[in-house]
This record gives sequence, C-alpha cells and structure tokens, in this order.
Amino acid sequence: MFRQPITSEAPEAASPPFPFGLGRAGMHELVEAGFGDFPALTGFALAALRDAGRPGVSLWVRQRTLSLEHGRVCGQGLVAAGLDPGRLLLVEARDRMEALRAVEEGARDKALAAVVAELDDMDFTAARRLVLASQDSGVPLVLMFPHKRSGATAAHGRWRVSAQPSMPDPHDQRAPGRPAWRAVLEKSRLRPGEAGRDFYLELHDETPCLRLVSGLATATPRPQPRRLGPALAGSSVGWRRTG
Repeated sequence: MFRQPITSEAPEAASPPFPFGLGRAGMHELVEAGFGDFPALTGFALAALRDAGRPGVSLWVRQRTLSLEHGRVCGQGLVAAGLDPGRLLLVEARDRMEALRAVEEGARDKALAAVVAELDDMDFTAARRLVLASQDSGVPLVLMFPHKRSGATAAHGRWRVSAQPSMPDPHDQRAPGRPAWRAVLEKSRLRPGEAGRDFYLELHDETPCLRLVSGLATATPRPQPRRLGPALAGSSVGWRRTG
C-alpha cells in the first residue's frame, strides 16, 4: 500500500497522503527528468494503479511514437507487478490528437477504474478538458510525458521522476544495490504545501514494496536507466518510509 511519509508537519485538513491523490482522484502528470527515464516513470505509474485498487478495467493509451522510443508494458511484467493483464485495456494511437480523444472518452466512462496515457505533449486547453471530464466521472487520470514537458498545466499534480544510483547492498557489498528513484513534486493542488519536495524511493524485493528513504547515494555515476527496466514490474506494489 501507499503509506504516508513520516514528517514533523501536521497533515493538511481533508487532503490525501503521499502520493497525494495520484491514481485515486483527479488528473496527474508524470514527467521523466531526462531522456531515458521513461522506464522509471512507468514504474511510478504502475505503482499508482496497483495501489489505488479501484475495481474495474483500466485504460492504457499509448502514442505510437513513444512506444517506438521507450518500449511497451508487457503482460508478464504486469503480473509480476501484482496487476491482472485482463483488467488493462491497451490502446495504441497513431498521433497525439487520436490519443487525446481516446483519453477523453475513457475519462468520461464511469465504468473504468482509471486511465493512463503516454503522450508527447498537450496544451492547456486539452488538459483543462481532461480535468473537467475526470471531475465529472470520478475516473482518475495518470498522464506520462517525455522530459521536455514543462510550463503551465491544469492538472492536479505534476511529478518529475528519474532513476537514481543505488545504495550498496546491505548484505553483500559486491552485489548490485536496490533500484532507486527520485520523484520531485513540482505541483500539487491537493497538497500545495508539499510542492517542490523531493521524494527518494528504493525497491525492497523481499517485501516487496517501494520505500520512501531520507536520502540516497548521489556521488556515484548515474546508471543507465535501461538497466532498471526489468525491475520496474516488481516496484509497483507499495510505498513505505524508512529511517
């Protein structure tokens, strides 16, 4: 499960805990911090779907150009993530406009558990239309974008996600460390006081869950994001705070 990070600050009234409504309510954007971080971004989106636990089928819309650049989610990975591939409807759109139409149609369908989309960009007007559709139906939207995405947005939240260097394995210094991520909350209408905060997350295979940690190694060279791809499926189970 997603679990609220431990802080010294009092929680804001009537506001959701970490990850602040992602996958549960409203429209949220996930943006890769740099080219090559899309696998980490996908793991973050899968975590939101898995943990929200909303009944029904989810719609996943892919813009074809992004599928060619970053690859696709697969059934085996979804099973390892604790998600039923039979409850995920995949749609591949030829271009941005076709993808946005599919997302908007899904956002208006109250029978869907959620809508996830991979888009190269969208303007403020399109974002506003999707927000209104989500609010009317109650269907949460999770939209993923390449690193060039910036500027104003009508979304309830925007995260910028990257893969991070791993800490040494606590049991074997020669073994690879656990996959790690950094998620920066750039914007949050549901928790505006949290905007600008960095959240560091680490995959714990034995639980399995993603844990919030106070800090990670930053002096070591950054690993190639592709090496984290196979581990993403197992990362999408839950979040906890350690330390």
